Order: sequence, then structure tokens, then C-alpha cells
Amino acid sequence: MYQELIHLFEKLGIRFFGRVLQPLKELVEKSNLPIIYEKYVGKLFFYCFLSFDIFLVYFLYLFLIFWRFNFVISIVSSIILTITLTSSIATIFYLYPFYKYKNQLESIEKNMPLGISYMSIISKSGVPPERMFKYLAEEKEFGEFSKECERVYKHIYLVGKDIISSVRVVASRTPSEKFKNFLLGFLSTILSGGNINLYLEEESKKGINVYKERQRRYTSMMGFLSDIYIVALLIAPLVLIIIFTAFSLISPTFFSFEIMFLIKLVTYVFVPLAGLIFLIVLNKVKI
Repeated sequence: MYQELIHLFEKLGIRFFGRVLQPLKELVEKSNLPIIYEKYVGKLFFYCFLSFDIFLVYFLYLFLIFWRFNFVISIVSSIILTITLTSSIATIFYLYPFYKYKNQLESIEKNMPLGISYMSIISKSGVPPERMFKYLAEEKEFGEFSKECERVYKHIYLVGKDIISSVRVVASRTPSEKFKNFLLGFLSTILSGGNINLYLEEESKKGINVYKERQRRYTSMMGFLSDIYIVALLIAPLVLIIIFTAFSLISPTFFSFEIMFLIKLVTYVFVPLAGLIFLIVLNKVKI
């Protein structure tokens, strides 16, 4: 019954909203979600329909029976709240592939330089390309880069495709344009009879140079943020408290505020809040 309902909403959703959902189709495929696009659309509309019914009944009961509000006000309020919550669920469903796509893209491009260097080392040991992707798939510290290599490996050993077709399929679906170009270059080298070891070595050198530059910028940014931290969260609060303490010897108030209140404000509000903002900014800074 559940699968039949999903299939029904899948057909209705694609029929009436197919053009609107076109960007979602590409993202579901490229973000490598463990579900096909049509099934994802079916779940999106099914859960929105289910949520709408549940929320509407709940709010009508709440306003009409439990709180005994005016009939018209209850109906209007219930509809507005139901549409708002249902829209929020639809938005979460719609945006999740975009969120996953963005995370995958960042992880692939972050780990590419070291991943390609590892590929180069494996290749020089005489391992064939098919096995090389298997070894990369087992190295989980390369994040989404390893998962992309795992997809190549699965197409070869589970689906039964040759390495050319497998790499081409993954290249067409990867979120990263850089990784796609790398795979296409890898294919061109194989098809033209070129030296795979030489190609991987050159790509490894390029990647390491990019990685070093990224690390240099990251180190520079961390140095800048540490200077801000020292000034804003250590020196500034200490100076303010010294000023307030010294001023308290002259007057118990400062601009109509009690000195003790200002000291507590700096200690218990400004410093924790500034520290929280600093942690958020620090978390957003990526290598």
C-alpha cells in the first residue's frame, strides 16, 4: 500500500511539477542519493500531503474543540499554520539534495590532491587501474573522493562494466567539475595509449601545489583570527573592566548605568557572546 501511494504521488508530481523540479533531478543524480529521482519526488509529495492532513486536523481540534475559538478564526489560523508547516517540510525535502551536493563537492575537492598522490604511488607499484580504484575505495580518510572511486570500482566488479565505461559514468555524475576533468583526462590517457604513471604524477604535482597554497592561506587566516581573538576577547574585556573599576572610585555610575552592572555585562554577556561568534566564524573557515 505504501509503495503504491508513493508511486501515485510520483506520477502526479512529475506530471504537474516536472519542469519546476528539473533542477532537483540533476541534484538527486549528482549528489548520489541512494534513491532514484522519481521515487524521491513521490516521497516529497506523499509526505507533504500526509503532513497537510495531520496538521490541519490537529490545529482544527486545537482551536475549535480544545480552545473553543471563533469558527472563522479557527479555520483561517489552522489553514495558515498547516500551509506554513507543510511548506517547511517541502522545502527541507527540496533543499536536502542541494545540501548533500555542496558537502560532497567540498569533500571531493578538499581530498583530491592527496587522493591523486595516493593513486600515483599505487600506480607506480604496477597495480592495474581496476585494482587502483579498489584500494582508493578502502581508504576512507579521503572522504567523498574515496566514495567516488568506490563507485568506479562497483561499476567494474558488481555491474560488470569495463573500466572505460565505469569511469565515464562516474565522471558524468560527480558533483565536482575538477574531479570530472581528472577522470576524463585519465580516460583520454588510457584510450590514447599514454603513460598512466606520468599522467598521475603530473596531476599529483598540480594537486599538491594547490594544496600547499590552500594550507598557506589557511595558516594566514588562522593567524589573523588569533590576533582578533587576543584583542577582542582577552585585552578589550580586561581593559574595560579596569576602566570601570577605576571609574567606580569617582562615581558609582557610568552614563547612568551602575558600574557593577556594566562589569557583569562584559563578563557574562559580551565575552561569552563574542566567543560564540568567534567559534562560528572559526568553524566556517575551511582549508
